[in-house]
Amino acid sequence: MPLSYCMEKILIKQLPPLALWPHFIQFCNIPRPSKHETAIIAYICKQGEQHHAEVEQDDVGNILLRVPASRGLENTPVIALQSHVDMVAQANNGSKHNFLKDSLTLQITDGWLQANGTTLGADNGIGCAAMLALMTDKTINHGPLELLFTVDEEAGMGGAFGLQPGWLQAKQLLNLDTEEEGELYIGCAGGVDINSTLNLKWQPGSGELVTISLTGLLGGHSGVDIHLNRANANILMAQELLTLSHHFDIKIQSFMGGSLRNAIPREAFVSLFTDNIDDLSQWISKRSKQLKKLYSSSEKQLSLSIKKVNIENKLALSIKLSTDLLSLIASHPNGVIKNSDIMPGIVETSNNLGVIELKAGQNLSLLNLCRSANNDERDSHALRISHYQQQFGLNIDINGAYPGWEPNSESPLLNQALDLYKKQFNTEAKIQVIHAGLECGLLSGAYPDCDIISFGPTITGAHSPREQVNIVSVNKFWAFLVELIILLAKSPQHTLRASKNHAANLC
Repeated sequence: MPLSYCMEKILIKQLPPLALWPHFIQFCNIPRPSKHETAIIAYICKQGEQHHAEVEQDDVGNILLRVPASRGLENTPVIALQSHVDMVAQANNGSKHNFLKDSLTLQITDGWLQANGTTLGADNGIGCAAMLALMTDKTINHGPLELLFTVDEEAGMGGAFGLQPGWLQAKQLLNLDTEEEGELYIGCAGGVDINSTLNLKWQPGSGELVTISLTGLLGGHSGVDIHLNRANANILMAQELLTLSHHFDIKIQSFMGGSLRNAIPREAFVSLFTDNIDDLSQWISKRSKQLKKLYSSSEKQLSLSIKKVNIENKLALSIKLSTDLLSLIASHPNGVIKNSDIMPGIVETSNNLGVIELKAGQNLSLLNLCRSANNDERDSHALRISHYQQQFGLNIDINGAYPGWEPNSESPLLNQALDLYKKQFNTEAKIQVIHAGLECGLLSGAYPDCDIISFGPTITGAHSPREQVNIVSVNKFWAFLVELIILLAKSPQHTLRASKNHAANLC
């Protein structure tokens, strides 16, 4: 159900008086998981029509609002802004939230805006709301704007893939999809999906059926958070059960872990048959305590538990097949593969074993997302993963490759943004490259002559129910965006060059 009018007013009163917040509240009111963006697109189009923008939609569903310039600025350069409308749909175990029907339940805690038990969608709803606010706030003097709202970013960048050359007129573009205020991004990783299946032989199960649950992990964004070495529920569950298999005969019936290829799995659930439930329960209880101690600093809510279940389907894998399956998963390439030699502290290549799905009597399915700042290394590592999986007989489909975004330290737009940030906040903005898939790689491919930078407010826990956005950082993000739009309307394009000091900041 939509938020009540009263609840919206209460939330707005707790937030700074910024033009973007009412739009973001509406984004939280309107369900918009990837591939289900029709309602939010309708809202954006209605806003465009009400504020006299030209509203255009391309064949894949992207929306472009051509916003007329403020009076007297009609002949200034066109500036493009871009954000994606879809959000990652993740909820805590046991949540009844329906991402296709329900509004998000919002709360403010210690200066952070959150959703209750679900992802918030600040990634990238704040960027979208800021773009609409530039159009609807008539106090801002700006040149002609092109507001590009892309679809299906979180599920494979479908909107950016389908973007056609020649649609945008702007030669400078601001992407509003990064998550640390005070940082300007000029490069990102590319990625590729590795989808694998295995046809398994099933047999009648015997003994007692139990479900072992691994819950309470932090999870997070499989690019931005991959360097934090958070436990992957799929990997950790398989490792624990593989050790268990040396002490007990187990026959797996199902293995369900993770829900999105681009989110570090927070939970995993395995149902199996055993002939010794009492001893197995004691072993699980002991291991749960040991794991909590082992991960006491990084995974404080970790829980490994067991319960007896009764279901009609008695199919199971053999003891050998169960062990082989656990061996496949427990040793699967995952996490940081290589750090950058050029930019210390930045991950170059990684892999996330995001989803495992195995139901009784059905095929095994694995979803991986391999990322790299180097397109050749991205493809090479995907092939290495496929060779690993082929040893276990899996059928592999490598698809959906998208390019990285190559840094340009000579960007005039970057130079202007750096100077403005220092003048506005009396501190230096950081130049960054992110180990995540921004649409900028595809945008720069379609528009190679377009100068692009990316920035945003501070968002933590993206792609997980812990997602939250820092309210003060949104205030700074908005203030900087407005001043940058005003500055760009006054400045001729392509006349500035990055200073030596700014270029040095990249190294």
